[in-house]
Amino acid sequence: MTLLLTTCAALLGACTLLAWLYLSAVTGDINSSVVAKNNSSVVAKNEIETGSALLAVKEQQVLSNLKLDAIRDELQALNEKAASASSVTPPRAEGSQ
Repeated sequence: MTLLLTTCAALLGACTLLAWLYLSAVTGDINSSVVAKNNSSVVAKNEIETGSALLAVKEQQVLSNLKLDAIRDELQALNEKAASASSVTPPRAEGSQ
């Protein structure tokens, strides 16, 4: 009877060890797939944030270019006005000849 009890206890221990090892392996696979999924989600999130930042920079660049174009046009108009003003002789004062 003692031998049978010892054998059953040994088999129960062996089954527990096998179940433990199996569950550890399965849990490790699940954890690694979850980590991989989280990593890919973080990468995708970073790509979206980078794309958004790049789009914002391009919008700022377009606005800056528009403002610079307006300034350039205004300077050209002032240069033309100055050029036409320099070709006109100022009127002479009547008593200072």
